[in-house]
Amino acid sequence: MKHITRFSVSSAVLVSALLLSTPGAKAQRAGGGPPATDPFGRRVVPARVVPGGRYKSHSFAGGVLRVTCTNGSMLKVQSWAEGVLKVSYSANSHPLKADSSVSVVQGPAVQDEPKGILATKPEVANTPDALLVLSGPLANGVTVMIDKKTCQVSYHRNELSFSQAGPIFLYQAAAPTTATQPVPGGVGVRFRLAPGERLYGTGSRALPLDRRGHRLELYNQAHYGSQNNEPNLNIALPTVLSSRGYMLFFDNHAPGYLDLGKTDKNVLEYGGEGLTSLSYFVITGRNQAEILERYTALTGRQPLPPRWALGLIQSRFGYQSDAEMQNVAARMRRENFPLDALVLDLYWFGGTTRQGDLAWDRSKFPDPAGMMSRLNKQGVKTVLISEPYVMLTSRNDSTVRTQGLVGTTAAGQPFTVGSFWAGPASLLDVFKPQTRDWLWGYYKQLHQEGAAGWWSDLGEPENHPEAMQHAAGPARAVHNAFGQSWAGILSEGYAKDFPDERVFNLARSGWAGMQRNSVFPWSGDINRSWSGFQAQIPVMLGMGQGGVGYMHSDAGGFCVGGIDPELYTRWLQMASLCPILRPHGSGVPPEPYYYPDPYKSSVRNAVQLRYQLLPYLYTLAWQNTARGLPLVRAMDFNNRYPVIPPPPPSKADYLVEVAAADDWEKPKKEHFYRDIDTSAPLDSLVTKALALANDQYLLGPNLLVAPVLHPSQRRCNVLIPSGNWIDFYTNQTYAGSSVVGVPAPLAHTPLLVRGGAFLPMTSYRPSTALYRPDTLLLRYYPDPSASESEFTMYDDDGHSAQALARRQYETLTARGFCTPMQTDVILSSNGEYPGQPVFRFLRLLVQRVAAPPTAIFFDEKPVPAEGYSYDPVKHELEVHFLMNAGVAVSLRGLKILTTTAPNAAPDALTLEAPDARSFGPGGTTLHYTRHRRTSPTAVQPDRRNPKLEISSVRADAFLNIFDSLGQLVFTEALSDEPGPHALRWDARNAAPGVYTAEVAGQHQRLIVTQ
Repeated sequence: MKHITRFSVSSAVLVSALLLSTPGAKAQRAGGGPPATDPFGRRVVPARVVPGGRYKSHSFAGGVLRVTCTNGSMLKVQSWAEGVLKVSYSANSHPLKADSSVSVVQGPAVQDEPKGILATKPEVANTPDALLVLSGPLANGVTVMIDKKTCQVSYHRNELSFSQAGPIFLYQAAAPTTATQPVPGGVGVRFRLAPGERLYGTGSRALPLDRRGHRLELYNQAHYGSQNNEPNLNIALPTVLSSRGYMLFFDNHAPGYLDLGKTDKNVLEYGGEGLTSLSYFVITGRNQAEILERYTALTGRQPLPPRWALGLIQSRFGYQSDAEMQNVAARMRRENFPLDALVLDLYWFGGTTRQGDLAWDRSKFPDPAGMMSRLNKQGVKTVLISEPYVMLTSRNDSTVRTQGLVGTTAAGQPFTVGSFWAGPASLLDVFKPQTRDWLWGYYKQLHQEGAAGWWSDLGEPENHPEAMQHAAGPARAVHNAFGQSWAGILSEGYAKDFPDERVFNLARSGWAGMQRNSVFPWSGDINRSWSGFQAQIPVMLGMGQGGVGYMHSDAGGFCVGGIDPELYTRWLQMASLCPILRPHGSGVPPEPYYYPDPYKSSVRNAVQLRYQLLPYLYTLAWQNTARGLPLVRAMDFNNRYPVIPPPPPSKADYLVEVAAADDWEKPKKEHFYRDIDTSAPLDSLVTKALALANDQYLLGPNLLVAPVLHPSQRRCNVLIPSGNWIDFYTNQTYAGSSVVGVPAPLAHTPLLVRGGAFLPMTSYRPSTALYRPDTLLLRYYPDPSASESEFTMYDDDGHSAQALARRQYETLTARGFCTPMQTDVILSSNGEYPGQPVFRFLRLLVQRVAAPPTAIFFDEKPVPAEGYSYDPVKHELEVHFLMNAGVAVSLRGLKILTTTAPNAAPDALTLEAPDARSFGPGGTTLHYTRHRRTSPTAVQPDRRNPKLEISSVRADAFLNIFDSLGQLVFTEALSDEPGPHALRWDARNAAPGVYTAEVAGQHQRLIVTQ
């Protein structure tokens, strides 16, 4: 979890660190190793599957079908909500239990009084071979069939058809011996997979986005220094999102597994440990957006964050005094970096051995309330760490043990976790009401002193001995629910004592439904390496596909690796375009001002751009709260499944609706946030590639982010969805449904805007506390290929927890209509909130404009010359005006530059980060990915006179390594096969020094140390 080494590094030291790698700091653990885990040295014996029964009888009432099987087991099928079905199973002689879910908060739809969408009630057709549940519109037309021979369930809806691969089954554990470790018994279910079906979600996994072919544990666990290909991390989610238009949600927090075609490529299997009953939900929808909307309605939506949570949150392990906090804040301001919060690690209460004290170390923080007040006046909030462990050396050790607030032994005595990384400790039992009250008492007092946010660390729990008992059950049985219960202490406490304030809780672990507790999770103790960095995109997207919208990382990397300014820069550039921006690390400085230029300037530009995008980011937060849409989305997020949605209203229909609407407090859903709907053929190569993209993502509906994931890379291949996409920095256009090469200078990461999009922005200010709602910069990217487009921006006071419930907010809907002869923008503002400006100064910034339009009209009135301006260099037309309720802007004769960017051909090959950039006699392994097959060449450069022959060789045919004098010392032919490749250089005859590996104009710096 932590490191104890702290650096204050000058620019000169950082520059020299480019030439010599810095060894990782020692971990703050016994022996410097990872968290202690239980050893499993014995042979694992699989459990025995118990055959199920056949159909015996059924009953049907209130829309619920109950089936009894010949072996005494029971099955229940229920239409739960629109697009949602629930299936419950109980083993023989075990009656169906009342729901004890830690995830589900939405009750089932009432079937007794049919009305509206329930007007068509489900019916059951009883045939000799099967029961057919004709569920009607409530479950989106899904028909459920139960086979009478096997009691297996299948589902049918339009083109979608899938089924269990056999009945739900029991599996029994073998008897343990001294030489064997049996797989625990429980309940399992299998589903058939279709050819080409992709499986997403499942939680925090450093795996490709499509998790098919993997067997994953459903058991939250910490992995120190994790990188790419780590399958099980701090947050496991029992959800699987299929590319065929359904989600499976297994509603039990027991330890378990998901076998996604690993054992049998055609079967998805779930197993829950120690269970005698099982419940799962089937959720269908027209695309990922609709499925996640229904799933988050079922398990709870994330409340709105405070606006400051979207700013830069600076952290490290760890600030140790009041003076250091003030100095960091002052330095950030002096260096022109924005700052909205500082995070205090465990030194605020005295350090490692004082975990559990929950009280300030007054020797270093003599006036904590005064410190937090002074920082707050500078626009800087304070976030405090808290752990669920109480050290035996803590002042609270006696209290928690004598009052029974901790986990216990089987005999009921306080359990001492002797293998905890920081020393012997007790683990708080957050399932006990008295423990919850005790903890909240501390949190409440600290909040009243000025703490604005919380950092819930080690909440898996990181070290959770299986012999421990909790009020809710044995440690292993309740392990996955621990973080959920802990986070509930804060959300429930705020609702009771601070109902008008929003909760900000950095949590490292949780379970299905965790989002409703205002958690902002991160990916754990990630390795400070390019591999660790690359893992963050699939981790973030996989969490979003499980309903958790704010996944992020320790920007810059937390541990192990040395100082790498380029890695830090690229990581911060990506983090600035992620849900949460929080630089954090141990052993090397995480603050951006320590790094030399040009790295520091590049980071400064990135984080300042984030603050300019604040209106857009805050709107994405509202979309997450209102509909469960993640802020960061997979590239195929908007691809619709084979169900055609109704078309959007025409311009004329829309204007009629706007004119007739007299109650904009309750508009139709589409007027808040019309979905982007992509209709590319499902079997097209581009559609398939979008579904597998692990190195780029959508930030909301209108931005495409392509992070630079390899050192020395200055150009990226970017997969473009349908429609035109425009470079945010150059206004160059890239045609959709293609792969293009996009410049990636160190100054910024590639960022593209959807053609037709509106992008609300604001002027840069160094803190969200200085946010000005009275001025809006509204970028518009009119595009003939997107003749109609819409975006609704959301705004409120930025801190009230009751803003939505009290309807104290404003929505600003912008709708664009673009034709070759005329472009119209219709703006409509609705709603109000305390502190809302009466008028807003709006700067409409129209992009890719070839020349000023022939005429501009506001509400059919000509605009004078002083009302607009044109920048021929940026090709940007600015129209500025004061706006209250709404306005219609008409640009007559507007000509748009739609020519696609020159030199946009994608690279055939990408040279990637080597295993080690600094190495000794053993050499290193270099990596490259061939994106497409190329014709072979027989010409090889002559090492004795490379300049003579090298021009006649295809640029991507050979990898060449040069010394510092430009002499060729190694060359190797590269494979023409598409896909990833590795190439070994042993550096056997290379003298110590700096070398450059080069292919096709791409290069990697290598350092031979001896």
